Amino acid sequence: MDQRQYPQYPQQPGGPCPPYVQQPGMEYPPYPPYGGQGSAAPPYGGSVYGQGGGPVPPRAPQYVYQTPGGKPPRRRRNRAPLVAVLLCLGLAATVFLAGEAFDALRSGGAARRRPTPGEVPSFTIEDLPEDADGGLSTVEIAKTVGPSVVCINVYEPGSISIAGSGSGIILNEDGFIVTNAHVVEGSSAVTVLLDDGRELDAWIVGSDTRTDLAVVKITADGLVPASFGDSDILQVGERAVAIGNAAGQLSGTVTQGIISGLNREISMQAGNSVVTMNLIQTSAAINPGNSGGALVNRFGQVIGINSAKLNSSTFEGIGFAIPSADAQPVVEDLIAYGYVKDRVALGVMVIALSPVTGPANDLPSQGLYISSVEDYSDLNNHDITVGDVILTADGVTLETTSDLLDVLETHKPGETVRLEIQKRGSGNVVTVDAVLAESRSN
Repeated sequence: MDQRQYPQYPQQPGGPCPPYVQQPGMEYPPYPPYGGQGSAAPPYGGSVYGQGGGPVPPRAPQYVYQTPGGKPPRRRRNRAPLVAVLLCLGLAATVFLAGEAFDALRSGGAARRRPTPGEVPSFTIEDLPEDADGGLSTVEIAKTVGPSVVCINVYEPGSISIAGSGSGIILNEDGFIVTNAHVVEGSSAVTVLLDDGRELDAWIVGSDTRTDLAVVKITADGLVPASFGDSDILQVGERAVAIGNAAGQLSGTVTQGIISGLNREISMQAGNSVVTMNLIQTSAAINPGNSGGALVNRFGQVIGINSAKLNSSTFEGIGFAIPSADAQPVVEDLIAYGYVKDRVALGVMVIALSPVTGPANDLPSQGLYISSVEDYSDLNNHDITVGDVILTADGVTLETTSDLLDVLETHKPGETVRLEIQKRGSGNVVTVDAVLAESRSN
Protein backbone atom coordinates (compact mmCIF):
# COMPACT_ATOMS: atom_id res chain seq x y z
CA MET A 1 0.00 0.00 0.00
CA ASP A 2 1.28 3.38 -0.98
CA GLN A 3 1.24 5.24 2.33
CA ARG A 4 1.39 9.00 1.95
CA GLN A 5 3.96 10.60 4.18
CA TYR A 6 4.02 13.94 5.98
CA PRO A 7 5.89 16.74 4.29
CA GLN A 8 9.43 16.26 5.47
CA TYR A 9 9.88 20.04 4.98
CA PRO A 10 9.77 21.00 2.25
CA GLN A 11 8.76 17.68 0.68
CA GLN A 12 5.29 16.62 -0.39
CA PRO A 13 2.92 16.11 2.58
CA GLY A 14 0.77 13.15 3.35
CA GLY A 15 0.12 10.41 5.86
CA PRO A 16 -1.40 6.95 6.07
CA CYS A 17 -4.14 5.46 8.20
CA PRO A 18 -4.97 2.00 9.49
CA PRO A 19 -4.94 -0.45 6.55
CA TYR A 20 -8.04 -2.57 6.01
CA VAL A 21 -7.61 -5.98 7.65
CA GLN A 22 -8.65 -8.73 5.28
CA GLN A 23 -11.12 -11.20 6.78
CA PRO A 24 -10.43 -14.93 6.59
CA GLY A 25 -11.90 -16.52 3.51
CA MET A 26 -12.06 -13.32 1.51
CA GLU A 27 -10.14 -13.49 -1.73
CA TYR A 28 -11.13 -10.15 -3.25
CA PRO A 29 -12.08 -7.38 -3.02
CA PRO A 30 -10.26 -6.53 0.25
CA TYR A 31 -12.83 -3.79 0.92
CA PRO A 32 -16.60 -4.40 0.95
CA PRO A 33 -18.66 -3.21 -2.00
CA TYR A 34 -20.01 0.33 -1.97
CA GLY A 35 -22.66 0.78 0.68
CA GLY A 36 -22.60 -2.85 1.79
CA GLN A 37 -20.87 -5.21 4.15
CA GLY A 38 -19.36 -7.57 1.59
CA SER A 39 -19.48 -11.35 1.52
CA ALA A 40 -17.17 -13.98 2.89
CA ALA A 41 -18.11 -16.54 0.24
CA PRO A 42 -15.23 -18.21 -1.58
CA PRO A 43 -14.64 -17.52 -5.27
CA TYR A 44 -17.16 -18.88 -7.80
CA GLY A 45 -19.82 -19.24 -5.09
CA GLY A 46 -17.82 -21.73 -3.05
CA SER A 47 -18.39 -24.84 -5.20
CA VAL A 48 -15.78 -26.99 -6.86
CA TYR A 49 -16.57 -28.80 -10.06
CA GLY A 50 -16.94 -32.55 -9.56
CA GLN A 51 -17.74 -32.31 -5.83
CA GLY A 52 -21.01 -32.62 -3.95
CA GLY A 53 -24.34 -34.10 -5.01
CA GLY A 54 -23.49 -37.74 -4.20
CA PRO A 55 -21.67 -40.39 -6.25
CA VAL A 56 -21.76 -40.21 -10.02
CA PRO A 57 -24.03 -42.97 -11.41
CA PRO A 58 -22.50 -45.49 -13.82
CA ARG A 59 -22.79 -44.52 -17.43
CA ALA A 60 -25.32 -46.30 -19.59
CA PRO A 61 -24.04 -48.42 -22.50
CA GLN A 62 -23.00 -46.28 -25.42
CA TYR A 63 -24.09 -47.09 -28.93
CA VAL A 64 -22.07 -45.72 -31.83
CA TYR A 65 -23.69 -44.80 -35.08
CA GLN A 66 -21.73 -46.33 -37.94
CA THR A 67 -21.94 -44.37 -41.16
CA PRO A 68 -22.40 -46.18 -44.42
CA GLY A 69 -19.02 -47.14 -45.71
CA GLY A 70 -17.73 -48.30 -42.34
CA LYS A 71 -15.82 -45.15 -41.34
CA PRO A 72 -14.88 -45.13 -37.67
CA PRO A 73 -16.31 -42.34 -35.51
CA ARG A 74 -14.18 -39.20 -34.98
CA ARG A 75 -12.30 -39.03 -31.72
CA ARG A 76 -13.52 -36.34 -29.32
CA ARG A 77 -10.90 -33.66 -28.71
CA ASN A 78 -9.76 -32.80 -25.20
CA ARG A 79 -11.12 -29.28 -24.69
CA ALA A 80 -9.90 -28.88 -21.09
CA PRO A 81 -7.09 -26.44 -22.03
CA LEU A 82 -9.56 -24.29 -23.99
CA VAL A 83 -12.02 -24.27 -21.09
CA ALA A 84 -9.24 -23.24 -18.70
CA VAL A 85 -8.22 -20.36 -20.97
CA LEU A 86 -11.81 -19.15 -21.26
CA LEU A 87 -12.24 -19.32 -17.49
CA CYS A 88 -9.10 -17.22 -16.98
CA LEU A 89 -10.27 -14.63 -19.50
CA GLY A 90 -13.66 -14.51 -17.83
CA LEU A 91 -12.08 -14.05 -14.42
CA ALA A 92 -9.87 -11.23 -15.69
CA ALA A 93 -12.86 -9.49 -17.25
CA THR A 94 -14.82 -9.88 -14.02
CA VAL A 95 -12.04 -8.30 -11.97
CA PHE A 96 -11.72 -5.42 -14.45
CA LEU A 97 -15.44 -4.74 -14.54
CA ALA A 98 -15.64 -5.01 -10.77
CA GLY A 99 -12.96 -2.32 -10.48
CA GLU A 100 -14.83 -0.09 -12.93
CA ALA A 101 -18.09 -0.61 -11.06
CA PHE A 102 -16.31 0.06 -7.77
CA ASP A 103 -15.06 3.43 -9.05
CA ALA A 104 -18.48 4.37 -10.39
CA LEU A 105 -20.24 3.46 -7.19
CA ARG A 106 -17.64 5.04 -4.94
CA SER A 107 -17.60 8.30 -6.85
CA GLY A 108 -21.34 8.72 -7.16
CA GLY A 109 -22.95 7.04 -4.18
CA ALA A 110 -22.87 9.73 -1.50
CA ALA A 111 -25.41 12.54 -1.63
CA ARG A 112 -23.75 15.49 -3.39
CA ARG A 113 -26.18 18.38 -3.06
CA ARG A 114 -24.26 21.50 -2.17
CA PRO A 115 -26.05 23.63 0.43
CA THR A 116 -27.37 27.01 -0.63
CA PRO A 117 -25.65 30.04 0.99
CA GLY A 118 -28.45 30.24 3.53
CA GLU A 119 -27.98 26.58 4.45
CA VAL A 120 -24.22 26.65 4.93
CA PRO A 121 -23.48 25.39 8.45
CA SER A 122 -21.49 27.84 10.51
CA PHE A 123 -17.93 27.17 11.58
CA THR A 124 -18.21 28.59 15.07
CA ILE A 125 -15.18 29.72 17.08
CA GLU A 126 -16.15 29.51 20.73
CA ASP A 127 -14.91 31.52 23.67
CA LEU A 128 -12.97 29.94 26.49
CA PRO A 129 -15.25 28.39 29.11
CA GLU A 130 -15.61 30.52 32.22
CA ASP A 131 -15.85 27.66 34.71
CA ALA A 132 -13.05 25.41 33.43
CA ASP A 133 -10.37 26.77 35.77
CA GLY A 134 -7.14 25.05 34.75
CA GLY A 135 -8.84 23.06 32.03
CA LEU A 136 -9.48 19.36 31.44
CA SER A 137 -7.14 16.49 32.13
CA THR A 138 -5.62 14.73 29.13
CA VAL A 139 -7.90 11.76 29.81
CA GLU A 140 -10.94 14.03 29.71
CA ILE A 141 -9.72 15.67 26.50
CA ALA A 142 -9.29 12.27 24.84
CA LYS A 143 -12.80 11.19 25.82
CA THR A 144 -14.32 14.49 24.70
CA VAL A 145 -12.56 15.05 21.37
CA GLY A 146 -11.70 11.47 20.36
CA PRO A 147 -15.15 10.68 18.88
CA SER A 148 -14.88 13.80 16.69
CA VAL A 149 -11.65 12.67 14.98
CA VAL A 150 -12.03 10.29 12.03
CA CYS A 151 -9.82 8.31 9.69
CA ILE A 152 -9.99 9.18 5.98
CA ASN A 153 -9.05 6.54 3.40
CA VAL A 154 -8.56 7.44 -0.26
CA TYR A 155 -8.59 5.33 -3.41
CA GLU A 156 -6.97 5.92 -6.77
CA PRO A 157 -8.76 5.44 -10.13
CA GLY A 158 -9.20 1.78 -11.07
CA SER A 159 -8.00 0.47 -7.71
CA ILE A 160 -9.90 -1.25 -4.91
CA SER A 161 -6.98 -0.97 -2.48
CA ILE A 162 -6.41 1.94 -0.13
CA ALA A 163 -3.88 4.30 -1.71
CA GLY A 164 -3.34 6.63 1.24
CA SER A 165 -4.92 7.91 4.40
CA GLY A 166 -5.12 10.71 6.91
CA SER A 167 -7.34 12.12 9.63
CA GLY A 168 -10.28 14.49 9.76
CA ILE A 169 -12.38 16.45 12.26
CA ILE A 170 -16.20 16.40 12.31
CA LEU A 171 -17.48 19.96 11.95
CA ASN A 172 -21.18 19.44 12.59
CA GLU A 173 -23.99 16.89 12.73
CA ASP A 174 -24.69 17.39 9.00
CA GLY A 175 -21.58 15.31 8.24
CA PHE A 176 -19.11 17.97 7.07
CA ILE A 177 -15.52 17.01 7.94
CA VAL A 178 -12.39 19.17 7.64
CA THR A 179 -9.08 17.60 6.65
CA ASN A 180 -5.92 18.46 4.69
CA ALA A 181 -5.97 19.00 0.94
CA HIS A 182 -2.95 16.75 0.54
CA VAL A 183 -4.85 13.86 2.14
CA VAL A 184 -7.52 13.72 -0.60
CA GLU A 185 -5.38 15.02 -3.47
CA GLY A 186 -5.58 12.82 -6.58
CA SER A 187 -8.21 10.47 -5.15
CA SER A 188 -11.12 9.00 -7.09
CA ALA A 189 -12.99 7.84 -3.98
CA VAL A 190 -12.97 8.60 -0.25
CA THR A 191 -14.24 6.71 2.79
CA VAL A 192 -14.48 7.85 6.39
CA LEU A 193 -13.91 5.53 9.36
CA LEU A 194 -15.67 6.82 12.46
CA ASP A 195 -14.55 6.38 16.04
CA ASP A 196 -17.39 3.87 16.61
CA GLY A 197 -16.14 1.60 13.81
CA ARG A 198 -18.56 2.60 11.05
CA GLU A 199 -16.97 3.15 7.63
CA LEU A 200 -18.93 5.39 5.28
CA ASP A 201 -18.53 6.69 1.76
CA ALA A 202 -17.79 10.38 1.39
CA TRP A 203 -17.48 12.99 -1.34
CA ILE A 204 -15.08 15.90 -1.59
CA VAL A 205 -17.00 19.14 -1.07
CA GLY A 206 -14.00 21.36 -1.81
CA SER A 207 -10.23 21.44 -1.60
CA ASP A 208 -7.70 24.28 -1.46
CA THR A 209 -4.02 23.45 -1.87
CA ARG A 210 -2.90 26.99 -1.03
CA THR A 211 -4.08 26.58 2.58
CA ASP A 212 -3.84 22.74 2.59
CA LEU A 213 -7.48 22.48 3.65
CA ALA A 214 -10.30 20.32 2.31
CA VAL A 215 -13.85 19.42 3.31
CA VAL A 216 -15.51 16.05 2.77
CA LYS A 217 -19.06 15.04 3.61
CA ILE A 218 -20.76 11.89 4.84
CA THR A 219 -24.37 11.02 5.68
CA ALA A 220 -24.75 9.40 9.09
CA ASP A 221 -26.60 9.64 12.37
CA GLY A 222 -25.06 10.08 15.79
CA LEU A 223 -22.08 12.18 14.72
CA VAL A 224 -20.12 14.00 17.44
CA PRO A 225 -18.97 17.45 16.23
CA ALA A 226 -15.81 18.98 17.66
CA SER A 227 -15.76 22.26 19.54
CA PHE A 228 -13.40 24.83 17.99
CA GLY A 229 -11.48 27.43 19.98
CA ASP A 230 -9.76 30.67 19.04
CA SER A 231 -6.18 30.12 17.88
CA ASP A 232 -5.53 33.88 17.99
CA ILE A 233 -5.41 33.86 21.80
CA LEU A 234 -2.93 31.00 22.13
CA GLN A 235 0.23 31.56 24.12
CA VAL A 236 3.58 29.85 23.79
CA GLY A 237 3.96 27.27 26.53
CA GLU A 238 0.29 26.26 26.75
CA ARG A 239 -0.53 22.55 26.94
CA ALA A 240 -1.55 21.01 23.61
CA VAL A 241 -2.91 17.58 22.72
CA ALA A 242 -2.80 16.02 19.22
CA ILE A 243 -5.31 13.33 18.21
CA GLY A 244 -5.11 11.32 15.00
CA ASN A 245 -4.24 8.02 13.35
CA ALA A 246 -0.55 7.74 14.06
CA ALA A 247 1.79 5.48 12.09
CA GLY A 248 -1.01 4.39 9.79
CA GLN A 249 -2.19 1.69 12.19
CA LEU A 250 -2.93 3.32 15.52
CA SER A 251 -6.23 5.18 15.17
CA GLY A 252 -7.25 7.55 17.93
CA THR A 253 -3.68 8.08 19.13
CA VAL A 254 -3.34 10.85 21.72
CA THR A 255 -0.05 12.71 22.24
CA GLN A 256 0.67 15.66 24.48
CA GLY A 257 3.06 18.60 24.38
CA ILE A 258 2.98 22.37 24.42
CA ILE A 259 2.52 25.23 21.99
CA SER A 260 6.13 25.73 20.93
CA GLY A 261 5.70 28.70 18.63
CA LEU A 262 3.17 30.85 16.80
CA ASN A 263 3.03 32.33 13.28
CA ARG A 264 5.82 30.11 11.99
CA GLU A 265 6.35 30.77 8.28
CA ILE A 266 6.63 27.32 6.74
CA SER A 267 6.98 26.69 3.00
CA MET A 268 5.51 23.51 1.57
CA GLN A 269 4.91 22.04 -1.87
CA ALA A 270 1.32 22.62 -3.03
CA GLY A 271 0.59 21.16 -6.43
CA ASN A 272 3.07 22.69 -8.86
CA SER A 273 4.10 25.56 -6.62
CA VAL A 274 5.47 26.24 -3.16
CA VAL A 275 3.23 28.07 -0.71
CA THR A 276 4.12 29.70 2.58
CA MET A 277 1.74 29.44 5.53
CA ASN A 278 1.76 30.79 9.07
CA LEU A 279 1.38 27.74 11.30
CA ILE A 280 1.26 26.77 14.97
CA GLN A 281 4.36 24.90 16.14
CA THR A 282 3.85 22.19 18.75
CA SER A 283 5.94 19.60 20.56
CA ALA A 284 3.01 17.14 20.66
CA ALA A 285 4.08 14.19 18.53
CA ILE A 286 2.59 14.39 15.02
CA ASN A 287 3.26 11.27 12.94
CA PRO A 288 2.29 9.97 9.50
CA GLY A 289 -1.48 9.52 9.60
CA ASN A 290 -2.08 12.62 11.72
CA SER A 291 -2.62 14.84 8.66
CA GLY A 292 -5.97 16.55 9.12
CA GLY A 293 -6.26 15.55 12.78
CA ALA A 294 -6.94 17.78 15.76
CA LEU A 295 -4.63 19.95 17.82
CA VAL A 296 -6.55 20.65 21.04
CA ASN A 297 -6.12 23.17 23.84
CA ARG A 298 -6.47 22.35 27.53
CA PHE A 299 -10.20 23.10 27.42
CA GLY A 300 -10.95 20.42 24.79
CA GLN A 301 -11.29 22.92 21.95
CA VAL A 302 -9.71 22.30 18.54
CA ILE A 303 -7.37 25.20 17.86
CA GLY A 304 -5.46 23.71 14.92
CA ILE A 305 -5.64 21.19 12.07
CA ASN A 306 -2.45 19.12 12.06
CA SER A 307 -0.68 19.51 8.75
CA ALA A 308 3.07 18.93 8.75
CA LYS A 309 6.14 17.96 10.69
CA LEU A 310 9.83 18.75 10.49
CA ASN A 311 11.73 15.49 10.38
CA SER A 312 15.42 14.78 10.79
CA SER A 313 17.70 12.38 12.56
CA THR A 314 19.12 15.32 14.52
CA PHE A 315 15.91 16.68 16.03
CA GLU A 316 12.33 15.69 16.83
CA GLY A 317 9.13 17.06 18.30
CA ILE A 318 8.59 19.82 15.74
CA GLY A 319 5.07 19.60 14.33
CA PHE A 320 2.83 22.18 12.72
CA ALA A 321 -0.89 22.84 12.58
CA ILE A 322 -3.13 25.24 10.64
CA PRO A 323 -4.67 27.76 13.07
CA SER A 324 -8.43 27.43 13.52
CA ALA A 325 -8.93 31.18 12.96
CA ASP A 326 -7.23 30.90 9.54
CA ALA A 327 -9.17 27.76 8.64
CA GLN A 328 -12.62 29.16 9.45
CA PRO A 329 -13.24 31.41 6.38
CA VAL A 330 -11.61 28.91 4.00
CA VAL A 331 -13.76 26.03 5.24
CA GLU A 332 -16.96 28.08 5.01
CA ASP A 333 -16.16 29.01 1.39
CA LEU A 334 -15.33 25.41 0.47
CA ILE A 335 -18.70 24.26 1.80
CA ALA A 336 -20.66 27.04 0.11
CA TYR A 337 -18.85 27.27 -3.24
CA GLY A 338 -16.32 24.45 -3.53
CA TYR A 339 -13.49 26.99 -3.78
CA VAL A 340 -12.22 30.03 -1.86
CA LYS A 341 -14.31 32.99 -2.98
CA ASP A 342 -12.90 36.43 -3.82
CA ARG A 343 -9.37 35.12 -4.26
CA VAL A 344 -7.71 36.84 -7.20
CA ALA A 345 -5.81 35.34 -10.09
CA LEU A 346 -3.35 37.01 -12.44
CA GLY A 347 -3.63 34.12 -14.87
CA VAL A 348 0.05 33.21 -15.31
CA MET A 349 2.42 30.41 -14.36
CA VAL A 350 5.80 31.74 -13.27
CA ILE A 351 9.24 30.42 -12.37
CA ALA A 352 11.48 32.30 -9.93
CA LEU A 353 14.86 33.33 -11.32
CA SER A 354 18.13 33.44 -9.39
CA PRO A 355 21.65 34.82 -9.97
CA VAL A 356 22.50 31.34 -11.27
CA THR A 357 19.52 30.43 -13.45
CA GLY A 358 18.81 33.92 -14.81
CA PRO A 359 22.10 35.04 -16.44
CA ALA A 360 22.75 31.50 -17.68
CA ASN A 361 19.64 31.89 -19.87
CA ASP A 362 20.15 35.54 -20.80
CA LEU A 363 17.52 36.57 -18.26
CA PRO A 364 17.58 38.86 -15.20
CA SER A 365 19.10 37.51 -12.00
CA GLN A 366 15.85 38.34 -10.16
CA GLY A 367 12.20 38.18 -11.14
CA LEU A 368 9.48 35.73 -12.16
CA TYR A 369 9.79 34.16 -15.61
CA ILE A 370 6.38 33.74 -17.29
CA SER A 371 6.07 30.15 -18.49
CA SER A 372 2.39 30.30 -19.55
CA VAL A 373 -0.46 32.79 -19.81
CA GLU A 374 -4.10 31.71 -19.39
CA ASP A 375 -6.71 32.77 -21.92
CA TYR A 376 -8.64 34.75 -19.30
CA SER A 377 -5.60 36.76 -18.16
CA ASP A 378 -5.75 40.51 -18.77
CA LEU A 379 -2.03 40.34 -19.63
CA ASN A 380 -3.09 39.13 -23.07
CA ASN A 381 -4.51 42.61 -23.65
CA HIS A 382 -1.11 44.15 -22.89
CA ASP A 383 0.99 41.99 -25.25
CA ILE A 384 2.62 40.10 -22.36
CA THR A 385 3.76 36.66 -23.51
CA VAL A 386 5.70 33.58 -22.44
CA GLY A 387 9.35 34.50 -21.87
CA ASP A 388 8.69 37.91 -20.34
CA VAL A 389 9.83 38.47 -16.73
CA ILE A 390 7.79 40.16 -13.98
CA LEU A 391 10.21 42.30 -11.97
CA THR A 392 7.92 44.08 -9.47
CA ALA A 393 4.27 44.09 -8.36
CA ASP A 394 2.85 47.24 -6.76
CA GLY A 395 6.45 48.37 -6.23
CA VAL A 396 7.48 45.17 -4.43
CA THR A 397 10.57 43.48 -5.84
CA LEU A 398 9.72 39.87 -6.73
CA GLU A 399 12.22 37.18 -5.88
CA THR A 400 9.91 34.22 -5.16
CA THR A 401 6.41 33.16 -6.20
CA SER A 402 5.30 33.80 -2.62
CA ASP A 403 6.22 37.48 -3.06
CA LEU A 404 3.71 37.76 -5.89
CA LEU A 405 1.03 35.84 -3.98
CA ASP A 406 1.45 38.16 -1.01
CA VAL A 407 0.80 41.20 -3.22
CA LEU A 408 -2.18 39.60 -4.96
CA GLU A 409 -3.81 38.72 -1.63
CA THR A 410 -4.13 42.45 -0.88
CA HIS A 411 -6.49 42.80 -3.86
CA LYS A 412 -9.99 41.71 -4.82
CA PRO A 413 -11.26 40.51 -8.20
CA GLY A 414 -11.73 43.43 -10.58
CA GLU A 415 -8.97 45.53 -9.04
CA THR A 416 -5.67 46.19 -10.83
CA VAL A 417 -2.11 45.39 -9.91
CA ARG A 418 0.78 47.45 -11.30
CA LEU A 419 3.54 45.29 -12.77
CA GLU A 420 6.98 46.11 -14.15
CA ILE A 421 7.77 43.53 -16.83
CA GLN A 422 10.92 43.01 -18.87
CA LYS A 423 10.11 42.03 -22.43
CA ARG A 424 11.74 38.96 -23.95
CA GLY A 425 14.40 39.69 -26.55
CA SER A 426 14.48 43.49 -26.44
CA GLY A 427 15.00 43.74 -22.68
CA ASN A 428 12.72 46.77 -22.53
CA VAL A 429 10.85 47.25 -19.24
CA VAL A 430 7.16 48.13 -19.54
CA THR A 431 4.61 49.08 -16.87
CA VAL A 432 1.26 47.25 -16.98
CA ASP A 433 -1.88 47.79 -14.90
CA ALA A 434 -3.42 44.31 -15.06
CA VAL A 435 -7.03 43.65 -14.06
CA LEU A 436 -7.29 40.68 -11.70
CA ALA A 437 -9.80 37.87 -12.21
CA GLU A 438 -11.44 35.67 -9.60
CA SER A 439 -9.64 32.39 -9.04
CA ARG A 440 -11.85 29.30 -8.89
CA SER A 441 -9.03 26.78 -8.78
CA ASN A 442 -7.74 25.12 -5.64
